[in-house]
Amino acid sequence: MKRNQDQDFKRIVSIINKVTDFNLDHYKIKPLRRRIHSRMRRLGIDNYEDYTNYLATNKDEVTILEEALTINLTRFFRNKAVFEYIKDEILPSLNNPSIWSAGCASGAEPFTLAILCHEQNLNCSIVGTDIDTESIKKAREGIYDIFSMKEVEPDIQKKYFKKVGKNYKIIDKIKERVKFQQLDLKDISFESGFDLIICRNVLIYLSREFQEQTLLCFHKALKPGGYLILGKVESLVGQAKELFNPLNLKNRIYDKR
Repeated sequence: MKRNQDQDFKRIVSIINKVTDFNLDHYKIKPLRRRIHSRMRRLGIDNYEDYTNYLATNKDEVTILEEALTINLTRFFRNKAVFEYIKDEILPSLNNPSIWSAGCASGAEPFTLAILCHEQNLNCSIVGTDIDTESIKKAREGIYDIFSMKEVEPDIQKKYFKKVGKNYKIIDKIKERVKFQQLDLKDISFESGFDLIICRNVLIYLSREFQEQTLLCFHKALKPGGYLILGKVESLVGQAKELFNPLNLKNRIYDKR
């Protein structure tokens, strides 16, 4: 039985490696199993064979599992279409934008936003928050490995990063634009004032009730007409459906009514 379970587990890893750009070959087995088990429990699945079959027939689940496995890992310009929309459609409409990256992990997302603002000569105020103290510590250091850099264009890398051994350090000009804060979303205390809130791949780990509560807090924290961006497998729930207009549903981009 154990051998069959091991074979099914390897099939799950193989599916993720083939379908996504995230290689699990060097991932520690125990945390990998733990996060896969967490997804299985949420789906009411109790064995690897059934979950493997579920993965094979549900493309969205592959994406959700990848996000679960990389929740504390971030890449610059992750999901480029989102940042292209921000660059082309959102930032040109703003003057000195105030931005909140909620669930920022180790900081690549808010630093990406700071780079985009700098490229458009915009003074910006960006806050990055995460519940994980270690992630905030890494964000404040601003040092990233090659995995985090894989979607960074060579000219952007040369302009905004310094090579430090095998890693890359964000330059001070960008680093000083972002303030990091350890924050649990249940303790949100920000008042209205943000032009853009980006919270990707966080809500999927919350109960529906808490998702709605968080979205209502985001609505309150946004300026009139402010923008909200969620993860590509997330959506508005409850009363929040009536409080935002969809601008780009494929990339889960909305503005405040």
